[in-house]
Amino acid sequence: SRPHAMAAIVLARTARFSVLRREVSAAVSAVEPVAGGPAQDDDAPPPVGPPRPDEGDAALYLRLTAWFAAERVAFDELCHEPTLTSEASVLARVAGGWTETTLASGAKAMLMRRSKAKPGESAYALCVLAADRKLDWKKLKKGVGKDLRLATEAEVFEASRCVPGAVPPFGSRFFAGPPPQTFADASVQNAPHGVLNFNCGLRTRSVRMPLETYLALEAPRIVDITTPGAAS
Repeated sequence: SRPHAMAAIVLARTARFSVLRREVSAAVSAVEPVAGGPAQDDDAPPPVGPPRPDEGDAALYLRLTAWFAAERVAFDELCHEPTLTSEASVLARVAGGWTETTLASGAKAMLMRRSKAKPGESAYALCVLAADRKLDWKKLKKGVGKDLRLATEAEVFEASRCVPGAVPPFGSRFFAGPPPQTFADASVQNAPHGVLNFNCGLRTRSVRMPLETYLALEAPRIVDITTPGAAS
């Protein structure tokens, strides 16, 4: 059975794109205070349409949302102003109606480049951490690889077709061949209310989904690679 029952399914069609949008579990709505009683349909964000050309390269966004729909997983989506930092993303999500959003619920994805990739091994590794934590390079090199460095902006685009700030926590779906393995810091497992938020391949598109759904889809290797402190 699915880890979280879907509360509703909304099918929105346009001439260019078809989006299957699913609300996350009741745990999310339960923590979104709405004056005067329970949330009504009028309180929900407007349906999300297809990405516009000015939003940037949507290749990974389209790949991911199609995958989510095919797997019939629970997720919710929000369109907002471009955000580059974790703090800006929190503000945009709260303004868009996801009032339970905090830094701790954000999944920060950082792409690393290997200098000594073995034959058949990806030249990249994707590290995912809670946005209220910061990467500890000593722990990273001990637990993941000594030959890692932060990927350049050009390398990030080469591997994922994303710009910094838009990288989602799904290395398995990147365009680099072979795709990078995803390493999730243990802090990700402590997402408040069991819900993760992340930019989904575009700086203008956020997705939230149950933590258990993310872990089941991506199956990241859980590691200890952070220390307290926000990663912007």
